[in-house]
Amino acid sequence: MSVDSVERWTWSRSGIWSTVRAAVFGDRTGLAIFLASACLFAVCWRTSVFINDSYALANGLYSLSNGRLVLTEAVYGPGLETPGVRTYGGELLSRNYGVIVLSLPFLWAIDALGNVVAPRIGVLALWSLALLALVVQVGHLTGRRWVRVLGSGGVLVVFAANVALAEPLAAKSHLHALQLFHLTVAAFGPVLLYRLLGHVHTPRVGLLGALLFALGTPLAFWATVPKRHVITATVVLGIAYALYRSRVHADGAVVENPLAFRALAYALVGLYAWVHAPEALLLGTCLAAADVGTADDNSPRTLAVLTAAFAVSLVPFFITNTLIADSPLRPPRLLAATGATGETTAASGGGTAARNGGESPFAPLADALETALSPLTLLVGELVLGFETALRQPGDIFHAYVRSGSSPDVLNRSNEEAVNLSVLESAPILAAVTALVPTIRRWWPRASLPDRTLSATRVVDCFAVLAAVGFALLYATRLPVHAQVTARYLFVLFPLGVYGVLRLPPVREALTGHWRLFCWTLAACVFVGGQLVVVAVALGAAGLGEAFQLHALLSLSAAAPLGLWALAGRSEGRYGQLGAVLLALATSAALLFTCLAAVEYYPVGGAQALPIVRTAGDLLPLA
Repeated sequence: MSVDSVERWTWSRSGIWSTVRAAVFGDRTGLAIFLASACLFAVCWRTSVFINDSYALANGLYSLSNGRLVLTEAVYGPGLETPGVRTYGGELLSRNYGVIVLSLPFLWAIDALGNVVAPRIGVLALWSLALLALVVQVGHLTGRRWVRVLGSGGVLVVFAANVALAEPLAAKSHLHALQLFHLTVAAFGPVLLYRLLGHVHTPRVGLLGALLFALGTPLAFWATVPKRHVITATVVLGIAYALYRSRVHADGAVVENPLAFRALAYALVGLYAWVHAPEALLLGTCLAAADVGTADDNSPRTLAVLTAAFAVSLVPFFITNTLIADSPLRPPRLLAATGATGETTAASGGGTAARNGGESPFAPLADALETALSPLTLLVGELVLGFETALRQPGDIFHAYVRSGSSPDVLNRSNEEAVNLSVLESAPILAAVTALVPTIRRWWPRASLPDRTLSATRVVDCFAVLAAVGFALLYATRLPVHAQVTARYLFVLFPLGVYGVLRLPPVREALTGHWRLFCWTLAACVFVGGQLVVVAVALGAAGLGEAFQLHALLSLSAAAPLGLWALAGRSEGRYGQLGAVLLALATSAALLFTCLAAVEYYPVGGAQALPIVRTAGDLLPLA
């Protein structure tokens, strides 16, 4: 091969990688955020079942890997009829089939890796390679060679320590595939928030937003649990990013292929229906209201493209439903909600025909229209009921969002305090949303009636508000719920809340102006204050419930001054420094809970993926 050929091949390979990196991660910083998030989530990874709902997904993946959609064998759990399993037509069904199907490549990769090396060593090698790649990326970004040299040496030491402490990994490849899929999807959440805020403001704001989301919320706690919540968060951020890029004049910058990004937003909604149809319907409604209602181009051709993209994205959803229930519009979750079986569904269909009696030629059209609109009707009914519930039972809303420990509704069967945290106790940085009051007060005198066509930033703000309010109303009738741990049903409020907080000028200016102070304070709170928290839990917590309440009080203690500071709406001089410190305190409170939950509170039989984490838990017998 000639020198010119080698150069062309090298340039081509480099160009392809740069294109892929730009499309998936945005830039080198986005790639570093992804790798850092994945490494962090692996630290919190428990290789055993954390919630009983995971049995249904693991058995569903086992059945699908053997060519069947229905559950055939209870490889995981005490039996097939575990939480999350549905009955239809005499057969047992799993849930979230989109997650199950998309986890298949991870299962194949695990099986292939298992043929080469022991599963435990394979996991450690993959994590160490990701950590090494992160070190290399940070070295490139900082331009310091010593970062790569010392960092690489540190990775080798950590890998050797993990191998020395390693024990055999239980053969649960289907569960591990589900966990790795969720970990990967969750790692894209901070990346998407970085890219969104980087476009709306600056890359530094985007980086700080990714840091707040990854460390200041329970993202790491749920990242490896086979539940839909982290997937929902990533999808919402993906929709918001695509919606921003869909505007031709994105705050003065001309966007390439705006219609493609606009279609991508609707395609994400359709794909998410494959995971959880009710929430996808809510997201689609919020997206349509924010997009179509404010767009400058709603021509028939444009709407046809959007409809086609949405319809194509629904194909996997329709195929799965048809194979299971002979109806493209009936997902397994809806079958369970209506208590339907194969026989009762057929009977109800026959009743409709008998009622119409074949008298009207428009009866089939009316039935089809009723079937198509029934999900939207149900959604509107749920939102209205949620609004009424919030008015009738404000105490429940308070316990779900502010203080959960005193709620009698979150007691378990032993009449002990449940291990639950409210939204604010889980992510005290959201207290900074009070900066909305001075922001509105300053904006209001200059406000005028806006045009129907909104800028890219405003349309994303509109979508974020609609989605947050929609999810809050959708689950208002179900809250507070026992064993939520960190308000997981409202998990989508965490990324939307971080985005909203950084959109407020006082918070954004305090962080960007004093980011070094924020980082140093955060490090001091974790490494120094964390030791005080460990001592407090060891001496003052008689059990897991009391340990949770200690964290709840710690979070509220950090949230209260942060909320008062943000309410003042000032970020200049010492006010900005104070804000940076308070934001770091709130972030560290959430991070310390995540760390102790991963190391000590939920060891699940010493099932931490990384042996050094398990060893650290053995050295800290707190609960």
